[in-house]
Amino acid sequence: MRKSILFIIHVLLCIELFSQADDEIQVYASPITQKNITFVELHSNYTFHGSNKLTDPAAAHFLNETVEVTHGFGGNFEMGVYFFTAVSPDHHYQYQGSHIRPRYTAPAKWKLPVGLSLSAEFGFYRPEKNADYIWEGEIRPIIDQTINEWYFSFNPNLDFAITGDDKHLGITPQFKTVYTIKQKVGVGLEYYGDIGTFKKILPGTEQEHLIGPMIDLYFSPVWEFNSGYLFGLTPESNHGIFKILIGHRFGK
Repeated sequence: MRKSILFIIHVLLCIELFSQADDEIQVYASPITQKNITFVELHSNYTFHGSNKLTDPAAAHFLNETVEVTHGFGGNFEMGVYFFTAVSPDHHYQYQGSHIRPRYTAPAKWKLPVGLSLSAEFGFYRPEKNADYIWEGEIRPIIDQTINEWYFSFNPNLDFAITGDDKHLGITPQFKTVYTIKQKVGVGLEYYGDIGTFKKILPGTEQEHLIGPMIDLYFSPVWEFNSGYLFGLTPESNHGIFKILIGHRFGK
């Protein structure tokens, strides 16, 4: 089974995908990386079709590759760092920026009825090599729960930019539900939204809403695999986003 899964991963990574998507498309779970463990993830995202309002469809044609490295320090705390890169439509590789991400999870002794953690992400970013870097980030509360074979996670994200022309505090909720089959495969749905800022909630047709099927594979405790296909529900949404995440844990 492991050889078959690794073959599928290899095939997916060898597909030539060049479209613009978000750098990291992931709904977080509340558990953090354990003490002295380093978790390395590769996020690969591809958009088959951008927003319906793009005058030039090729403007969306980027391959986004994000490397995320997270280390567990104990005391219910972890620290992550991101390296955002992309391949432009003319096949030029570019470094887009980096973020750091401290995260704290509620201790088990609190005996909460749900899983709870808080992530705060901050760093610099530019969408293309000719643009100026901006300082930006997000505040991500994480609330999740497992009920028998079902898993639910809600991330009521707040994203922000403090420099550049688009300074804002935005509302970008995310949700995930998964049904686990024989503790080996999880199938479910993921949702990602962008409904505007605290100063201005956008009209429905100008909001971004993405939803689609996803799959998690649990073939090894040191490996993580997640993939999905997201459909845009509004004209402003990207349409037909393919995402794949591969992660590996190092240490004891």
